[in-house]
Amino acid sequence: MNGWLIVNSFVNNSKFDNLYQMLLRAFNSRGVGLELKHAKDVGYGVDEVDFSNGRPDFCIFWDKDIYLAKKLESKGIRLFNSSDSVEFCDNKIWMYQILEKNGIRAPRTYIAPKTYEALGYYDLTFVKDVANILGYPFVIKEARGSFGKQVYLAHSFEEAESIIKGFGYKDFLMQEYIESSCGRDIRINVVGHKAIVSMLRKNPNDFRSNITNGGTGKAYTPKPEYIALAEEASRAFNLDFGGIDVMFGPNDEPIICELNSNPQFASTKAATGIDLSEYIAEHVIKTLCKE
Repeated sequence: MNGWLIVNSFVNNSKFDNLYQMLLRAFNSRGVGLELKHAKDVGYGVDEVDFSNGRPDFCIFWDKDIYLAKKLESKGIRLFNSSDSVEFCDNKIWMYQILEKNGIRAPRTYIAPKTYEALGYYDLTFVKDVANILGYPFVIKEARGSFGKQVYLAHSFEEAESIIKGFGYKDFLMQEYIESSCGRDIRINVVGHKAIVSMLRKNPNDFRSNITNGGTGKAYTPKPEYIALAEEASRAFNLDFGGIDVMFGPNDEPIICELNSNPQFASTKAATGIDLSEYIAEHVIKTLCKE
């Protein structure tokens, strides 16, 4: 059995390199060959994949290139995670629609009407309408983004207007601000729809808890209802593995913040000592043996 670990062609970061090495070691130590492949090396053709050096039995897809993911699946390659799982986690609008469809608790969310590059959001009446429902502050999220970089907090209409003008015509959503979880949440890492290890993330200087933004993480044991909600969300998105961010609600009830199909679990290992790549390798091998 052999596979490819497909990674982004342009991300050059030591944290990601460390994560890739963890995955390679976990599979290779089990006698399963795993080869690192940058997306650009897999092939540019619309329906072509470079199998000249052998066809993989599976792919660990650590990229968000949905076009490539679907092309590989069309060739009969099993992806972990699937193209649908990656796509629905990567687009926050779809993410919250799926959470809503499955009755999974998340912040109240409103979607901005579609605009175009040449037009932009020149009429922000809809923002005032949503603000009348949510009140200030409320959260603005670009549909796509990572590490909390495309997430903002608007304390007034003027701030909201400035934020929206800053990212131009991109799709975005507006969301209820969960003050009780300001600067903290729980990252629950799930493999095979089972919670494996959790980390409490805190940032005293920002409403976002992301470690990349200056937050810290430590090992944490969530209450059973937090674990149950994270596992339910994982099943709704059919994630083979993922990082589920759960917020602390006003009455200490769990609220899903986001799902990550490509979790940066090197930070989790640093905080907890648990190497998630070992669990991912076990899950992939068992799944393939059953299939």
